[in-house]
Amino acid sequence: MPGRLVIYNDNSFKLEAKEFIKNDMIGNLNPRYNVAPTIPIPALLNNGNYLYTHFGYLPSWAKDKKSMNINARSESIFQKITFRDSFKSRRCIIPINGFYEWEVEDKEKKPFFVSDIKNDYMALAGIWDEWFDIELNMKIVTVALITCDANEKLSKIHHRMPVVLGKKDFNTWLHSENIKEINGLFKIYSSSEIDLYEVSNNVNKVLFDEESCIKRVKKETLGQLALF
Repeated sequence: MPGRLVIYNDNSFKLEAKEFIKNDMIGNLNPRYNVAPTIPIPALLNNGNYLYTHFGYLPSWAKDKKSMNINARSESIFQKITFRDSFKSRRCIIPINGFYEWEVEDKEKKPFFVSDIKNDYMALAGIWDEWFDIELNMKIVTVALITCDANEKLSKIHHRMPVVLGKKDFNTWLHSENIKEINGLFKIYSSSEIDLYEVSNNVNKVLFDEESCIKRVKKETLGQLALF
């Protein structure tokens, strides 16, 4: 259940999704390397708008942000009152360049960066709704990622991962009304399609947002001990 995202380049996504983008409200993407919940993330809504959205889903009837969800389980999304209406009629695609998960070892949390093996984007399945933000005195678009079981490679660190869509799935996810067909997209992304490596503990700091976040941690070579 990714709670931190990396979004620095959406060019390939916009090229492959151009037939579905009716209104590009983002333009040049603002690169982010450590995106936490509540921070704006790009999303292509099924109404054709490509815009920044609130990372953290709030149904229109939610009284406050205590009801926020950043993930929705694919196995139960249709049964949950919170997500059901959006699943039926307000779906979106969230393009990212990767996400972080943490491995807990001896009470220490080590961050790992997960990305596409081709160093390209991942198109995540999401849902959206509009929620009136009293503080901003306006409606905002809020989104959640849909998750499934993790693949074999990632499951060594975490048991869940986001649902990743292929280009051929875009039209079905955005516009199909066939629930069975839509549910068929909830497949586990293959281990062979992802890269996974340890990164700096700086990622643990929510306010630390630099390209170095995704730099691979180099392990010290064993046996190189100084003799005294």
